Amino acid sequence: MTGSREANGPAAEALPGTDSVAARIRERMGDCTPSERKVARTLLAAYPVAGFETVAGLAELAEVSGATVVRFTTRLGYSGFPDFQRALRGELEQRSASPMALYERTGLARRAVAPGDLAGLAEDPVEDLRATFASLSDHDFGTTVEAIANPKHRVWLVGGRYSTFLAEYLAASLQQLRPAVQMVPTMASLRAATVTGFDAKDVVIAFDFRRYEAATRSVVQLAKARKSTVVVVTDRWVSPCATDADAVLTSVASERGPFDSVLPVMALIEALFEALVTRIGDPARDRIARIERTAQQLEVI
Repeated sequence: MTGSREANGPAAEALPGTDSVAARIRERMGDCTPSERKVARTLLAAYPVAGFETVAGLAELAEVSGATVVRFTTRLGYSGFPDFQRALRGELEQRSASPMALYERTGLARRAVAPGDLAGLAEDPVEDLRATFASLSDHDFGTTVEAIANPKHRVWLVGGRYSTFLAEYLAASLQQLRPAVQMVPTMASLRAATVTGFDAKDVVIAFDFRRYEAATRSVVQLAKARKSTVVVVTDRWVSPCATDADAVLTSVASERGPFDSVLPVMALIEALFEALVTRIGDPARDRIARIERTAQQLEVI
């Protein structure tokens, strides 16, 4: 990702969007030595449980020295292994926060709208958008666009209790540009039949946000096992699904109430759509025109 900070302070100093331990691991992977990358992969493969091992235990899992483990945590920007584990414990608390917990936590900061100050309500969402796009990985965004634009690919979208409507919005948008875009069925038997057919021609886009869902993780794991391309759209604490992802698109939403804002996610969807209109080109334009003619014939417009 493009967002970063100097590696000389504790986790609390991180920039918005890069204050997740998992996000930092992914960001700094390219700067690591081969031995340090083994530590990174070990952590991501069993995230976050592996991070609560002792230095010696994590070193054994990664087949490296204890010194390598400590060097890796300082490379991430922590003052040492204890600081790394403190950050991880804080992240776990954030990742599992319930709407009620968020309501209580943000109560003192919540402000009433003053007469004539409606424009002020845009300030925090605008900062969320800036943070989201500042920390977005060019590589992961480009990988997503190329995977979706490939006409040989089938595109599947899946979400959870809270995020299915976001997956449906992206699906409806993509269906305007290309064929073979569908939601992964929610009915158990249909979902099993669909996932059974996944292979290297499939692109699975999973929406998964904090209080991450086991059902979404299962779809992602099976898709990856069947050689599908996996894209995960998540929050700054990073879904466990990211371990199996080819691309991760991360949104940043500041805490302002019981529910995280979906505005940054919607902005990501809009950015993907705009990029795909350009990338697909004339076939997208022709499909939009055909859909328009068909809608007129069906008298739905």
